[in-house]
Amino acid sequence: MQKLKFLSLLKKLSKQELEGFHKYLKQYHRREKIGIRVFEYLIRFYPDFEQPEKLQLVYIYQKVFKTDFEKDDHAQKKMLNTASDLYKWLKNFLIISKAQQSHPLQQTIWLSILQERGLKDEFSRKAAQFYQQTRNAPFKTPADALPNWMASYFQREQLSLDKPLIHAKAIQQCTETMTDCWEIIRLKMACEMSQVKKVTNQAPVQQIREAPDFQQLGLSILKDTYEALWRLTDSEEDLHFVRLESLLKQHGQHIDTKELEWINRYAYNFTAHQSRQSQEDIHYERMHRLDIIGLEQGVFSRNGYLPSSAFGNIVNVACLSKDFDWAAGFIREYSHIIFENDRQEAILLARAVIAFEKGKFKEVVHLLEPTVFEAHLDLLRAKSLLLRSYYELNADQDIILDTCAYFENLLRRSPKTEAVKAMLAFVLILKRVVAQKSSKKVILDRIEKAPTLYSRKWLIEKTANYSARYAVRDIAAEQHTLASK
Repeated sequence: MQKLKFLSLLKKLSKQELEGFHKYLKQYHRREKIGIRVFEYLIRFYPDFEQPEKLQLVYIYQKVFKTDFEKDDHAQKKMLNTASDLYKWLKNFLIISKAQQSHPLQQTIWLSILQERGLKDEFSRKAAQFYQQTRNAPFKTPADALPNWMASYFQREQLSLDKPLIHAKAIQQCTETMTDCWEIIRLKMACEMSQVKKVTNQAPVQQIREAPDFQQLGLSILKDTYEALWRLTDSEEDLHFVRLESLLKQHGQHIDTKELEWINRYAYNFTAHQSRQSQEDIHYERMHRLDIIGLEQGVFSRNGYLPSSAFGNIVNVACLSKDFDWAAGFIREYSHIIFENDRQEAILLARAVIAFEKGKFKEVVHLLEPTVFEAHLDLLRAKSLLLRSYYELNADQDIILDTCAYFENLLRRSPKTEAVKAMLAFVLILKRVVAQKSSKKVILDRIEKAPTLYSRKWLIEKTANYSARYAVRDIAAEQHTLASK
């Protein structure tokens, strides 16, 4: 039962929706006794559904029918058909609920019906009302494009019914709104495709068209924001980041919070990718500024709490930007809203980050060595800090190499995200530096050619005074290569 679509959808319902669906079944499907009994059995395990053995088809069948599953040749078919029916009824319930809660959706459906039935007078009156309602509503997310597009479409249709030449200007206004709605969606997709375009040499996105005289609140803000984001990812020029930052600061309140989170996260991930490639100070400064904007606008909040991963990212980036006072203040002001189970480890790791960036390597070791981190990302960060601190303190070579081996094994068993790949490349190069078996040229070549590398600048600094003790094989290989040319 765990893999069935019905149970997957059922798990996503709120308690209010669950109660509403129960009433819906009893009102509209009261004769479907088996379906209702299966549903009433399942909701006993809401919201966690943590007893998988009691959610197996065989177990549910025996509880509902009070008979042995093996004795009924059609038992499995009955249960699968019941689950299919429940999924269909739940889907219909959610569609009806969505339509009842969403006035624009109701209006769109009703206007389609009026237009299909040829009720011109009522269609014209309702279309004009719907158009005015959407024009006066704030435009906060690309999802608002659909009701705005439909309202403009119906308004254009009703104006065209009666002397369209008289209404030419109004019809043009509707057309411009429909174009603007598409433009916002296109720009969002252009942001996502900017990296693909560079790799595949696709044609660039067309220049943004000139804005019409009138635009409702939020529509032009979204267009400008997505244009700035796209231009930043396409050109990587600072002026477009400044433009994006200014728009988010001044007009972020007019953008839906989830959409704001997407914009902030996309800009942040793009900048983080750049930092892993070049590690220039400008990238860390941009990430830090995006973090500050995100905090002010609540994009990191999860039901009033701050995830430890976000907390650690924010402190780490602030320290890389050398804004230590801000980082210390952030820990004081925000640590109380970290999820309680992660709080102490997150605070300790944040303090270790500040200590490392200030050159207090013994303090880093003192903080991190005795601590066992549960969160995967925190564990990776802690190990990378320990490794670099051991190296800075000239720790025994075996200690560093043993830590490298543990860290490498951990990374190879981790999901291959870009961050994990960057850390793995870092560990492999650091092993060469510590072992001193490779020539300086070989190590620098690996640093330069690594597509993504954690602590690239730090590795370059540590290699500056590097000298190999056992680089005979590298030198011989290099001489062999030259001789063969």
